[in-house]
Amino acid sequence: MVPLDNSNWVQQEPIDITFDITDPTATYSLYYTLRYTVDYPYYNIWLNRSILNSKQQMISKKLQGLDLFNGKSGEPMGGGFGNSFDIEILSDSTLRFPTAGTHTLRIQQYMRQDTLKGIEAVGIKLKQNL
Repeated sequence: MVPLDNSNWVQQEPIDITFDITDPTATYSLYYTLRYTVDYPYYNIWLNRSILNSKQQMISKKLQGLDLFNGKSGEPMGGGFGNSFDIEILSDSTLRFPTAGTHTLRIQQYMRQDTLKGIEAVGIKLKQNL
């Protein structure tokens, strides 16, 4: 998880998370992890994510919409207490990497708002499928 200053995510400031791939023949599941507050002004969030190889060449790009609040009840999804909630959302269940080595996942909020309030931290979880 990468904490954001004052729970503000500036659109022009993507979050880069580096990780190592040791087995390029395996498939992986990629999850987003978000910590957000009830002050977040929308029920969903749009993320633009890119995966870069060790030479910083793009090998994958995807735009995804994710729900943070229940569309009918307005209740926050995920777990938490007080005003802060954590949610883990599946992005890809059969992700493949063409080579072993260090990769970077770049995440950018795509809500068309310069400063998005109410997002405290953003991260990923990458699991090798068995």
